[in-house]
Amino acid sequence: MTKRNVKDPEERKQELIDIASKLFEKYGYEKVSVRDILAEVNGAPGMFYYYFKSKEDIFLACMETYFDEKLKNKLDILQNKEIDYEERIKILRELIVKDIGQFTKKYNFSLNNSITDNSYRLWELTHYIGKFIDVYSEFIIEGIEDKKIENNMGIDRENVKSFAAFILYGAVGTIYTDSINKGENKTNSNGAFEVISELFPRLH
Repeated sequence: MTKRNVKDPEERKQELIDIASKLFEKYGYEKVSVRDILAEVNGAPGMFYYYFKSKEDIFLACMETYFDEKLKNKLDILQNKEIDYEERIKILRELIVKDIGQFTKKYNFSLNNSITDNSYRLWELTHYIGKFIDVYSEFIIEGIEDKKIENNMGIDRENVKSFAAFILYGAVGTIYTDSINKGENKTNSNGAFEVISELFPRLH
């Protein structure tokens, strides 16, 4: 009797996420069904619902996986004090402008999507950005304490998280607006970091 190839649960879960990511990227959230995902892996509904509660659940998992793969390494770099602060500022700019911008393109943030469709995208984007606040707060404090950036706003350890949250969510809002609008309402997402640079001028 041929031995059945049984995959590790985490391997099977990741396979479903990988397949779903490709389908969502190609066809959009609303045009992909759980049945479509299962057809790609020749799986039964019970297998899908063992790992995910719904299509919405796996959609959020796909976006979270993207963030984990694309952005976590940059956050690790931001915390690495062996790397020059100026170099880490460049990494921060890439994280805010390039990687999050690519995320909005990959997951098709668009006014053409339904409110429900875009709500899942925006929820995941804002939820995940919230995880960066602590790291960015420490990065700001480090820059102030090491005289790398000016502190014109009275930032200290008591209020730094509020500043970090305001800046990150503001930058993401600019990028989000840039992604869904066209024409005269379109913004320049690179301007998000220019504003940050104005708030925290570098000392020379």
